[in-house]
Amino acid sequence: MNVWRLLVMRDPDLAPHSAAFDALLARTPEGALVEYDLPQPKWWFLHHLVTHGFLLHGSNEASIDEFETRPNFDAHNERRVDAVFASDDAIWPLYFAVVNRSVAQSYINWCEHPGNGTSRYLFSIGSDPRRVESWTTGTIYVLPSETFEPTPESRELTSVVPVRPRARLTVAPDDFPFKAQTRGHRKGATPRSVSIRHTLRWR
Repeated sequence: MNVWRLLVMRDPDLAPHSAAFDALLARTPEGALVEYDLPQPKWWFLHHLVTHGFLLHGSNEASIDEFETRPNFDAHNERRVDAVFASDDAIWPLYFAVVNRSVAQSYINWCEHPGNGTSRYLFSIGSDPRRVESWTTGTIYVLPSETFEPTPESRELTSVVPVRPRARLTVAPDDFPFKAQTRGHRKGATPRSVSIRHTLRWR
């Protein structure tokens, strides 16, 4: 049951597009920018990559040649982790890529795969999501998955060694399918308070 009334996205049928997606990646040199020229939404291409063993990292930065490990807080283990973080979800990294970090300041979000061909999400930022300034052009980095390990109860994975991207994809705010459903929160908000407000408003 979707108790928290999370946003739901059904997995797309990628079979008719798999060959085109494979060809697009194949003609992209190692570490280079993907020249996306297909009519399908970019997140469909990203979903295809995830189902074929790649992981994704979203960032406002456009030219990262290698991801070095950095101290970060793992909320599930409640400890600091010195690692590279990535996701096996196609939409969650888009949020981190196109939310303007310098304006939004704060991120509250969640992603889960309940196992029924859908994904569920919650997205909130520490600025007004209706403001153009809250969004920016960003980059999705396609990462090889060999050195990554999953984290408990999350679609996040971590690598304790540096990782070089296989490819990069430029994305715009409108490439993020839940831009219009992204909430805003004030300073001091918690994931629980944002979740409760989201659930009550949905009802």
